[in-house]
Amino acid sequence: MDNNSLGDPLYFLYAIQRSPYGFNLKWKHVKPLISYMFGKEVFENLKNDQVINTYNDENILEIINIPDIKYNIPDAEKEILFHKFIDFVSGNKLISGIMKIMYLDRKIAQFIIDILNQNPDKTMDDLVEASAFPIVNLPDFYYSKAFADYCKPYIENFNLDMKDILKYLGREWFVKLVIILREGTFNNNSFSKSMENNGHEFISGVREIIENDYLAEIIVNLDLFLSDRSVNRAIMNYASRSVKEKFIKRFYDWLSIANDIMVGLEFVIGSIFFLPSEKQYSTLGVYLFIIGSTQLLIRPMINIARRIHIFFLHKKI
Repeated sequence: MDNNSLGDPLYFLYAIQRSPYGFNLKWKHVKPLISYMFGKEVFENLKNDQVINTYNDENILEIINIPDIKYNIPDAEKEILFHKFIDFVSGNKLISGIMKIMYLDRKIAQFIIDILNQNPDKTMDDLVEASAFPIVNLPDFYYSKAFADYCKPYIENFNLDMKDILKYLGREWFVKLVIILREGTFNNNSFSKSMENNGHEFISGVREIIENDYLAEIIVNLDLFLSDRSVNRAIMNYASRSVKEKFIKRFYDWLSIANDIMVGLEFVIGSIFFLPSEKQYSTLGVYLFIIGSTQLLIRPMINIARRIHIFFLHKKI
């Protein structure tokens, strides 16, 4: 097969492979997309031309040889490919929603993709969706006419309806996301905070509002959204709970430290009372050992009490 005819599929595969979002994707995850774009026979053609060693489902996507193959294709060809890519993913609510967010704010979209990629409970469908992330994040795609033509009609018709959003204000993961949007801190620190305490709930919740286009609507009308009284009240309540949580953690930390110090002193003094010169205090030493052993049991109880206290604090949101 003519090497140049492999340029289009190689352009897509190489974009997926070199993207941080394509890391560790297997052939079975990219096959649905690549087969739709270029036909099922493309894999064997790539193998025959020694561009890949294998395309077995369980093997990691890997391009091993790209010399003499024109994979930096003309812009006109890219537009055709991007239209076809959009045809493939437009029926997927998650990818469609992420594309709209990407069009509105690339940093937010990349932050969201990072969150979704951290899902420890990814299914096969999630990983097939993940094969589209590298293309959605590709600069060529971001600046393409095909991408703009797809997103603009949706964006122009977005109208924020607070009735759809109010139900989420009582959920901690959503308030965390709102604070991140307000502060514009799309970094590792904000990511770790958003995943704290309720990582699975955060991921599933973010996915839900993306699929329903609520997040894109919020981004379009962010100033109006952040000026809403209900939103500000939810943020203030969350801030108040955060202060209480820090106090609770400090209180139980110091309680645990005090308990450990007492245990240490009781065992040290009890051991001294068992010295030959202090035999008259041996009975008291036994009692100190019993008290110290009891306080060793109190240590995990303090930790359990702290967890329960924080759990019910978060339940009050």
